[in-house]
Amino acid sequence: MNFFILSQDTQVSQAVEPLGVSQAITWAQLVMAQTEGKKELPLQFYIRENPLVEYVDFIERPVPLLADWIKELMKKYEPALYTRIAVLTDVKRKRQDLYWILVPPRIACLSDQTEFHQDGTLKRLVIADEQAAGHPVFMIDGIKEPYVCVNLAVAESLLRRSCTGIRFQKIETERIRRKEGAR
Repeated sequence: MNFFILSQDTQVSQAVEPLGVSQAITWAQLVMAQTEGKKELPLQFYIRENPLVEYVDFIERPVPLLADWIKELMKKYEPALYTRIAVLTDVKRKRQDLYWILVPPRIACLSDQTEFHQDGTLKRLVIADEQAAGHPVFMIDGIKEPYVCVNLAVAESLLRRSCTGIRFQKIETERIRRKEGAR
C-alpha cells in the first residue's frame, strides 16, 4: 500500500498564520484529551496581519489544522479521528474561519530500515506496510518529526477536490514477508 506525508505547501507565501497556538494548548494536552475522549470548548486564534491572506486547507504548524471540508472527508475514512474546533479570526477583515486541530493516532510502524541523523532527526523514513495498513490517517510513533500521514485513498480523494496549500510526499514502505503458513 502507498502512504504519503501530508504537508503544507510552502510555495503559498501568503498562507494564513494563526497566532498564539503554542501558548494556548500543547500537543501533550491534545493527546491527553484524545485519550480521555474529552469534548473541549472551541479555541479561537487571531491570525497574523497580512495584506493578502490565503486560507489554505491545511496548516502544518504549530499543530495540524484542517479546513472544515477536509476534516469531514477524513472522518469518512477514519470515523474515530480526534479533532478539536479552532476558529481563526481576522479582525481587520471581520472574518472567522472554521478549522479543526487534528490529532491522529500514533502508529508503531517504523521500519528497521529507517535511518537517523546523529541528532535523532530523520535521514531516511521507511515504514512497515503491514503495521500502517488499516490506518488511513496517522502519525508515526518513534520519530521526532510530527508528520501527518495518509494512505493512497485519502490522498487521491483530497487531490480530486482541488485542495489549496497541500503537498504530498511519498513514504518509502517495507513490505514484510509473511512466514509460510502464517496469515
